[in-house]
Amino acid sequence: MLNTGCVSDELVQAAKAAAELEPAVEAFAEATGALGPVRESTGWLGDVIRAKREAHAAKVFMKATEKIKASGLPAHAVRDKVLRAVVEDGSMEDDEGMQERWATLLANAATDQEDKIKLVYPKILAELEPKEALLLERLWEKTPNPSEEPFETVGYEATYDLVDVPELYNLDRLGVLRLIRSMNSTMGGVSEGALAGVQLTELGWAFVAACNSSP
Repeated sequence: MLNTGCVSDELVQAAKAAAELEPAVEAFAEATGALGPVRESTGWLGDVIRAKREAHAAKVFMKATEKIKASGLPAHAVRDKVLRAVVEDGSMEDDEGMQERWATLLANAATDQEDKIKLVYPKILAELEPKEALLLERLWEKTPNPSEEPFETVGYEATYDLVDVPELYNLDRLGVLRLIRSMNSTMGGVSEGALAGVQLTELGWAFVAACNSSP
């Protein structure tokens, strides 16, 4: 038997989410001075996101708009690929911390005058779990100066409270983390041993900065 109460609730939620998204996108368009491109994007927004995704996207756009206004920096149109990634992948996030990172990345993309926001950043962010993002930030905070090379190595045991080994390999796969292994002396020379620590990569440092340092 059809539960009409649940269907009704879902319809109400979807309608509310859609109503929230339109003014959020409009506000972002006005803040960046890109009314045309952003408004055109709403044409495929309806095909890409629904219900909760629209509510999540609205939060990201509104937070990004607030960050842009608070910065006082001149804003410009965001590249289509970055904007599409925010709508398609950022709207999938229901974690508040991850939504904040998406909003910061979007705000930085709108105020970046030196093309520092790379297209790979939203792709990386879309593949991170919240605890993986927290680990990257922990490493980033230990390396305030990006010119420091090599970046500080954190012992593997210091990551236990956040991530497991498979997640470390995921971060290594994404190129944002470098796995440091102990070295073993053998009859044939020196070989890599067990995992001893982790180290932020140059890409990882720039990525975390883009998702955490508001404009």
